[in-house]
Amino acid sequence: MKIDNSNYIFKGIMLTVCGVLFAFFPGVLSWILYIIGGIIIVGSAFTVLGGLGSGDGTSLLPGGIVGVLIGLFIMYLPKIIEVQISLIAGIVIAIVAITQIIKALSKDFTKGLKLLQLIFGILLLICSIFLIFNPFKGGHIIRIIIGIVMLLFAAFNYYVAYVINQRNSASNPDIIDVTGYTAHDNDDHRRIQ
Repeated sequence: MKIDNSNYIFKGIMLTVCGVLFAFFPGVLSWILYIIGGIIIVGSAFTVLGGLGSGDGTSLLPGGIVGVLIGLFIMYLPKIIEVQISLIAGIVIAIVAITQIIKALSKDFTKGLKLLQLIFGILLLICSIFLIFNPFKGGHIIRIIIGIVMLLFAAFNYYVAYVINQRNSASNPDIIDVTGYTAHDNDDHRRIQ
């Protein structure tokens, strides 16, 4: 039976992109949030203006105002992240670490893959504890560490996808495994009895 590894490849690609942006290009991430927030504000403003021009415009007014507020929040998000980056990252990484540990303990992986996932989950949990209690007091260092952890998690997903691919190519459903069975000739079988 073939196992689908596309989910691991997709997670690996997303984590690679996020890790590189987060660790080495933080300005790009802020600009992306500014652009998304600006698009939401402009779209919501058009909703409010379109609602004012029609006779039933009062029903669109609250939705437009909420959209503008969401857009402003998204634009302000880089400032929030910059101030509370270690706490936010520590909580997110702790959730990912606990998920990895639970997966390692509950799934039936091969011994090496299970141990690797368990060690990876424990290392992530230790990293999250340092980030939550923030012994570094430096947002720049923490941001780089978070990006590197994302890249390590991406590498782990690529490794899992590789192992699944190796298993899929090694197992062929058209071949029947008959190891352990011995074929007897009927004449030989009668002679033995």
